Amino acid sequence: MGTPLRWLISLIIVAVIAVALALAGRYDPGYVVLVYPPWRAELSFISFILLLALLMGGAYMLTRLAVATLNLPRTVRERKARKEAERQNAGFTDALAAYLEGRFQEAEKLSAKFTAEPRREMLARVLAARSAHESRAHGRRDAYLAEAKDNDRPLAALYAEAEAKLEERDLPGALTAIEAGKLLMPTHTALARLELKTRQQLGQWDEVLKLAEQLAKANALDPTALLLTRRAAHLGNIKRRMHDGKSLAEYWKRMPDSEKPHPAVALEAARAFAAAGDADGAVSILEEALDKSWDETLAAHYGRFIGNKPLGQIEQAEKWLLAHPHDGALLMSLADLCAHERLWGKAQSYAEASIAVAPNIDGHLALAAFKEQSGQPGEACEHVKKALALCRNAD
Repeated sequence: MGTPLRWLISLIIVAVIAVALALAGRYDPGYVVLVYPPWRAELSFISFILLLALLMGGAYMLTRLAVATLNLPRTVRERKARKEAERQNAGFTDALAAYLEGRFQEAEKLSAKFTAEPRREMLARVLAARSAHESRAHGRRDAYLAEAKDNDRPLAALYAEAEAKLEERDLPGALTAIEAGKLLMPTHTALARLELKTRQQLGQWDEVLKLAEQLAKANALDPTALLLTRRAAHLGNIKRRMHDGKSLAEYWKRMPDSEKPHPAVALEAARAFAAAGDADGAVSILEEALDKSWDETLAAHYGRFIGNKPLGQIEQAEKWLLAHPHDGALLMSLADLCAHERLWGKAQSYAEASIAVAPNIDGHLALAAFKEQSGQPGEACEHVKKALALCRNAD
């Protein structure tokens, strides 16, 4: 309801009351006598009521005026406080807008001089630190962060510090800030993400696996990212245990069976077992992976890991060849295995079959060696030339 309409209604009500009082006074025979010797006053009852109402209204207005006068200092203080709060809000809004608009120097300037109640002032210092970081002013950034952390709720400053340190690859510094933040809020998802990145770069793969599972339970890591993170952690742990056969075997046993057949995992594990002196273990890993899911890369490396039963490996590879007769990588592995057992005729046949399927450098070099051994230097040179040509084309 608008103000003019309210005034109109109020005026109508006052008019109705006045008319009612006039009519009541005209027909009301009552009167009131006021006596204070030696004075005497006689009033109609309606006049007395009106006078009493005026007196009460006046008393009310005087009381209100007195209260307002007494409260005037507080009212002035409250008005000043409201104006200061409005000024602070405007200053903080301007600083935030400057930061979001990419005007980092202006944002830093506005945030650095901002003063208010402690929590808002702390947030302003964090904003100044982030702005200084974007401007590559790391000294000022660290000073703002130190000031922002000097309060009872420094989580925003610690998170900003962790992000900045991680971006600079100061991994110990980032981890220190993250650990301090986790003391304040152990289930902070964004801090957990930063910690995951930090520990990945530090190569702390056991912790990476734990954090990945934690983030997956919090629905903060999509299935694809979770799978890749797990795989990278397993690869890192395998590499780290490369020269400790016992630890490597224990870890491989604990690994999920679903991860073992993956070509990258299986190949890295085979290399690690071979480096730890367990060639049979390396061969077994490759055989299990190839039996579950065929991969040309693994087939190409199968002939490079020679266990205690190379003839058994040849038999196994020839069984695979029945199912994959045109796999050049498998043919080349058979050539390597036969050469290791000095089965020169079979080795040469498999190498020739390999380059017939797809010309490759290893096949030509192997044939060059076979031709050299059999006293055919001309043909050996031709194969070397073809291998060099393939090298140039690959570059």
